[in-house]
Amino acid sequence: MFWLILLFFIFTKVSYSADHYTFKNCSRVDFCNTLRNRVPSDDYTLDATSITLSSDNKTLTARLKSSDNRSDLNLTLNGLQQNTFRLKITEVDSSRYELQDVLDGVPTPLSFGTIETGANSVTITTSDSNFVILNYSPFNIEFIKNGVTEIIFNGNQLSLEINNATSPFTFGVTFPQAVQLYGLHEHCETLALKNTSLNGTDPYRLKNSDVGYYEIESPMALYGAVPVLYGHGINATEGVFLHNAAEQWIETTNNPLGSSHAYFIVETGTLDLFVLLGPTPKEVVRQYTALTGRAPVPPLWSLGYHQSRYSYESQDIVANISSNFDDNNFQLDAIWLDIDYTDGFKYFTWNYTTFSDPVSLQRILASTNKKLVTIIDPHIKVEKGYSVYDRALANDFFVKNPNGSVFQGPCWPGTSSYIDFLNPAARNYYSSLYSYDNFPNSTSTISGIWNDMNEPSVFDNSLEMTLPGDSRHNGNVKHREIHNIYGYLQTMATYHGLLDRDNHQRRPFILTRSHFAGSQRYAAHWTGDNQADWSYLHAAFQGCLTANILGLVFCGADVGGFFNNPSNELMERWYQAGAWLPFFRAHSSKDTKRREPYLLPEESQTVIREAIQTRYKHLPVWYTLFYEHRRTGDPIIRPLFYQYPEERAAYKIDNQVLVGTDILVRAVYGTNVTEVDVYFPAGENEVWVSATSDDVRAGTGLTTIAVVREYSPIYYKRGAIITRKDTIRSNTVEMEKDCHTLYYTANEDGTAHGTIYLDDGISFKYRDQSDFKYISIDIDSTHISFTYILVINITKFLILTFSRTLDGSGDYEFVVEKIVRRDIVSLPKNGTPGSYKETILTRDADGELLKNIKTTVIKLK
Repeated sequence: MFWLILLFFIFTKVSYSADHYTFKNCSRVDFCNTLRNRVPSDDYTLDATSITLSSDNKTLTARLKSSDNRSDLNLTLNGLQQNTFRLKITEVDSSRYELQDVLDGVPTPLSFGTIETGANSVTITTSDSNFVILNYSPFNIEFIKNGVTEIIFNGNQLSLEINNATSPFTFGVTFPQAVQLYGLHEHCETLALKNTSLNGTDPYRLKNSDVGYYEIESPMALYGAVPVLYGHGINATEGVFLHNAAEQWIETTNNPLGSSHAYFIVETGTLDLFVLLGPTPKEVVRQYTALTGRAPVPPLWSLGYHQSRYSYESQDIVANISSNFDDNNFQLDAIWLDIDYTDGFKYFTWNYTTFSDPVSLQRILASTNKKLVTIIDPHIKVEKGYSVYDRALANDFFVKNPNGSVFQGPCWPGTSSYIDFLNPAARNYYSSLYSYDNFPNSTSTISGIWNDMNEPSVFDNSLEMTLPGDSRHNGNVKHREIHNIYGYLQTMATYHGLLDRDNHQRRPFILTRSHFAGSQRYAAHWTGDNQADWSYLHAAFQGCLTANILGLVFCGADVGGFFNNPSNELMERWYQAGAWLPFFRAHSSKDTKRREPYLLPEESQTVIREAIQTRYKHLPVWYTLFYEHRRTGDPIIRPLFYQYPEERAAYKIDNQVLVGTDILVRAVYGTNVTEVDVYFPAGENEVWVSATSDDVRAGTGLTTIAVVREYSPIYYKRGAIITRKDTIRSNTVEMEKDCHTLYYTANEDGTAHGTIYLDDGISFKYRDQSDFKYISIDIDSTHISFTYILVINITKFLILTFSRTLDGSGDYEFVVEKIVRRDIVSLPKNGTPGSYKETILTRDADGELLKNIKTTVIKLK
């Protein structure tokens, strides 16, 4: 039976479209089909006499009275820090599952201020600018900031039901200021969410699913689920986060006049809603990441280039790949091993027929400063004598059937069981498997782990390729209640396992396919099994932009596409685009042609080599942005609307990214493209300077520019200082001691600004001992200032002064080898681009190299 299922699974993958028979639409899911058609009805009124405040004045409770025979409901409201509220609604004496382990600590409630009771409402304040109006009948809740109503919780769409199988609930939210909705990751969809309707597109589904050949611009569920929705308009940006890991369907309606709307249909669990009042995109993202956490500063090597395939089937092949990258002058930091390195797909083992000496392989890679990343999936082969299985079975660590027996289902190894990651003891057991003792022949060269198939995937089409909803976890919790955090919990266990393995001395690196709100604290993620097609190149930008504004900043896509064989032109353009996503890995299926860069025609090699080198030259930018994300929660890559919230023409643009605030990149997708439209934001006084030519553009919106084969459009913002490492090395380790080059074009007033972050690249000393340097670099008409007390006279008008550290006490020397100044020769005018003149400074007035200067005052030409 297993092989029939597996053959069917493979067949669906070669059909080149998503399997709509296996993966259901709303009309085939009972609770969605029923509740989607529910007519809004004012079934509840708020009982004014039931409103009470806790003794510490931080929690408001009230009773919602039912107008029919349904249970009355309990309402709980808290005001939290950072313009955030928490709203819970449950039945009286509710037995609904309440989600655990997702939030990054317990949110801190604030004391309520004044309470004003009216004839049909009560108004509660938490500060001078935030207040809430609870309307009794018809029941709804208005959340108001600075006198502006930002979110309305609609009582007429509130419904909580109990039946034998599930306990579904619904609610609606209106965003009065919003003309466009964003969020609800993960779908292969445009950045700006579309309107769904009963007679058209399905609602957006959130149910972590192993979908092969997923479709472009579709509401179908994919591998991750982040139930966060932002509403954005010129006057305000706000959001909601539903703290619930069950299956969800969300109907969205964008209104160009405001009052965009969403209707949530949820299978089970608790209505536990965080309300984020912004009122800007930056603030609403920071509010959300304050709840679910921020990505740690990753190990520096993980920001380099990664080479992967399903599969590299022997250690000789891996060693050959490593040497070929070096011999052909392609930079590389890590090679990845898919499932075939294992003994019969039993994880934490090796196939000694093809990997006869894993330690020797790891030594070979380490000798050229490369890392190895191995895949570890959550399914465990049912086989007596396989110690991982035996110990998990003996300790009752597997997911169970409703009758108490251990669940078994087909996956790569054949019959498999699944670790119950909801059980803390099972997580601890799983963590221990990563130790050097328990993972035989593993060394520190295995610097990263790849958690795949963790939706979790079960090769049974009748179950939508996952665990059955009524299977049981620790505490008799039904799987449907926690389905969307299964992969999240696996990565949590893996993260702690790698921490323990290395005595908390090394930062773990994990890549996960399945993810949830908060996964950013433990893992990077990628967009899954995409295809070698131009539309999927575009989708890589779309998916990672959405992920970034939802906290999942360490995002990438399989360069070249996982399925099918890309053309050489597609490979070139994909490397150029992939180099500007936070996670940069090429990966492909075993039924595709080998496509390591050195195997391509020489002309393509030249283009791809330049793209990879561009990535490495900008590593100081990427590393600094990850540190700044850790401080603030700001995205690494950003959609234009995030940085320029008043530019309505930019609200739907998702084919270009801002890397931080200062670098604008446009993906090129399509055959024989010679020109593209680039949106330059911020008005005619904002100037964007090409990184690859002398082209200068003003921020006047969509502009058609010529493109060449060698580069995708890359622009630096005038007034920004871009810090690079331009010396070509083989990997990040070899770059460690290299000097920096500063690129800038001064504003009209002669000023420019940048930052740079330095640490050891691997440990937690930056976090635990402030062993880092975070440096401000500022230019005015007479000075450039950064960390050291060092003054360099560049000209009689410009002096370079190293003087100020923003944070950190680490002993890291910031050495500048070169300064590249790009002075505007002509500004853009009437659609004609401007130009600049480049001046490169490497020595002082006495001829001494800048990188050797250690004195306090140095004169330059």
